[in-house]
Amino acid sequence: MIQVRKLEFSYTKKPFLEDVNFEVSKGEIFGFLGPSGAGKSTLQKVLTGLITNYKGNAIVNGMESKNHNNDFYENIGVDFEFPSLYEKLTARQNLKYFGSL
Repeated sequence: MIQVRKLEFSYTKKPFLEDVNFEVSKGEIFGFLGPSGAGKSTLQKVLTGLITNYKGNAIVNGMESKNHNNDFYENIGVDFEFPSLYEKLTARQNLKYFGSL
């Protein structure tokens, strides 16, 4: 489902993401862990097509994320670090609601 090979990206001349390589198979649960500033959110932005000026490959569901079309967003889901739940619903109700989307 996700293949990342030799991914590099920088906001400046200094490397930010450098030689990132990993693969996530269909049905696998995968998460990014690391301290603040490690590049987790930046990598999510690359994988979701929000950052496109990277080097290497970031293939999501068979499509290079920087070359995505509108159908790309119909087949992916991502949850950034911002709270995305309804406080008046239980945890189960939140999961059920967001799973239905």
